[in-house]
Order: sequence, then structure tokens, then C-alpha cells
Amino acid sequence: MTFSRILALSVSLSLLPLVACGGGNQGTTRTELPPANPEAVREMVAAVRLMKRGPRFNRRARNRLRRAIELDPQLWEAHYNLGVLERSEENLAAASAAFAAALEIDPNAPEPLLAAAEVAYTQGDRGAAADRLQSLVRREAAPLDARIALAVVYRENENWDGALEQAREVLVRDPSNVRALLEIGRVYRAREQHDVARLVLDKALLLLDDDATALRAQVLNERGLLELDRGDTQAAFEAFEGAIAIHPTYKPARMNMGSVLLNAGDYSGASEQYQAVLQSDDGDADARVANGIAMRGQGDHRAARRAYERVLRDHPEHPDALFNLGVLRAEFLDQRPQSREQFQEFLRVAPRRHPSRERAEQYLQEIPAPRAAGGGGGGGS
Repeated sequence: MTFSRILALSVSLSLLPLVACGGGNQGTTRTELPPANPEAVREMVAAVRLMKRGPRFNRRARNRLRRAIELDPQLWEAHYNLGVLERSEENLAAASAAFAAALEIDPNAPEPLLAAAEVAYTQGDRGAAADRLQSLVRREAAPLDARIALAVVYRENENWDGALEQAREVLVRDPSNVRALLEIGRVYRAREQHDVARLVLDKALLLLDDDATALRAQVLNERGLLELDRGDTQAAFEAFEGAIAIHPTYKPARMNMGSVLLNAGDYSGASEQYQAVLQSDDGDADARVANGIAMRGQGDHRAARRAYERVLRDHPEHPDALFNLGVLRAEFLDQRPQSREQFQEFLRVAPRRHPSRERAEQYLQEIPAPRAAGGGGGGGS
């Protein structure tokens, strides 16, 4: 199993609780808008307060935001906050539509532009994400978050120079920006310049305040991945363990720790890590598949099959669930002929560079195809 490299954009969606009449933040040329409807503003402010109280207030907040939009369709901040709410519930299409509505009213508003880029990235449209982020960073007062996010997109497209340029520009403006250093470390790790990456990540750790636990966990997780690349499994284990100790719900570190234990044959220990992820996010398909592998390693083939099939009910084209269900059927359930279906479907949907493609092709070569009906000869498969 590959180590988790879940790399979210370094963007957190913020709420806009207030709107000035005539619309907008200072420091950027903004579209001239008519004065906002005071009653609409009151509805939006009440909605934002509800959103800050937690997800169980989202239904009421959504209703008040929709009411604000009815009262003042030009109140772009209401559209934006509706997008933030929808994004928080993983309603990506609805969030994208809300951010697009905000941008139609004020194309120069940086908040919905940055948020729209994040949603496009999450939906897998890195081209659209890059376009939106590039339009932001061209501005004189571009948000630093936009440059960091663009560095992420460039790095994942193997545009190392572009990624370094954006991250370094952030450091020119904010020399102690740990997220920019983290991106630079990731670029150097991707380029296999491990010693330089280690120096950058060490500097990032030194700059962190004691209460910056979430960001420290990210840096430690990246240190763990770096140590794996260098072949030091023990150092990697310690880095992941450190990330989990300060941020127990940080999923990437738990997934990576599980992978280390899985590869070491500690299936029970790996399962504990994946179960911890599922306790905080029962719908995490990757953790469920990984836990299925750990269950298979412990000989609980029924539990493994349930894990894969549950993922496929919700995500019929999940490549790892398809592949591992095929392996389970071929190697452990005496259902080798039937496993062809999973391997064929896996090859149809898996990314071209998926590490299991070669094994799936080998399985299909080794497992004879079923004979066509009426082809003559004897019966079995």
C-alpha cells in the first residue's frame, strides 16, 4: 500500500460577517455596487453567527442566507457565505455555484475567487484552480494564501520552479511563514534533494509557536514522508508518532503510521490507526480500504470484504477498493474467476500511474477468461 500523500490546499475558508454599504474590502479595485439592503445584511450576519456555533445550526443558517439573497440578490457576501456553508458539508457543486454567483456580482472579490479555486482543486480540476489563483497573484495586494495554494498546484503538476517562486515570494513578504517553508520542503523532497528538504523543514519547526499544533503536525508528517524517502523507517515512525501525539485527529499522519505498520506486518497496530481515522470520519473511503487490508492480514476475510464492498457502494469507481477486492477474491476466497471483474474495472478507472496497474494486468493474464456460451467442449471455468 502506498503512503498517504493527502495534500490539501493551504487555504481555509473564512466567513464574512459584515458588509459595508457599497460593498467590499479595501486594498483592491472593487466593482461599484449599490448600497446593501440593511435587512439582508442583518439576515446574513445572523446566519454567520449560526455557522460559527457548529454544523447542527447549518440548516437555519442556510435558510437565513437564502433569505438574505432574496432580499438583496447583489449581496455577494451572502452568496459567498452560502458557498462556505455548502463547502463545509462537502456539497461541492452547490459551493461552486454559490462562489460563482458571488464572483458574477463582484469579479474582483478575492475571497470567493480563492474559495472557488479550492473547490475546483478538490473536484480535480487543477487547470481551473490554477487559472483562478494566477488571476489573484497578479494583483499587487494578492493574498499570501493564494500564492501558497498556487505553489501547491504547481508542485503537483511538477512545475518545481513555479512552486518555489510562489513560496519564496511569500517569504519575502512574511519571512516566518511556515506554510511557505513547508511547500518549499515538499518541492525539494519531490526533487529528491533530501538534505535541503530536511533543513527547510527543521527551520519550519523552529519557527512554530507551541500552540500551533495543527501546523506542527503537518510539518512532522512531511518529515516522516521525507525519512521514508531516505529509507529510515524508524525516524519516519517517530515523526508520524510525534504528529499524532500533538494532533490525534490529524488523518494524514494516522494513515501514514498505519502504512508503516502494515508494511512491517503489524496488522493489528495498523488497524488501530485506521479505526482512529474512521472514528472521526466514518466516510473516509481510503481509511476503510486500508483497514480492510489490515483485516485481511489478520485473517478476517469477511470483515475485509465488507470494508471493500461498503466503499464500493458509496464510490463504485474507487480504484483501491476494486483492486483489493479483486486480490481478496483471487487469493483468499477461492473466487479467482470472479475476480476478473474487479481487475478489469480497476484498470478502466485507475489513474495511468497507479502503482497497482501492473499487478492487475498480471492477474488478468493469469486468470483465464470465461468461455463463451455455446463454444463447445466441457463445462468448468
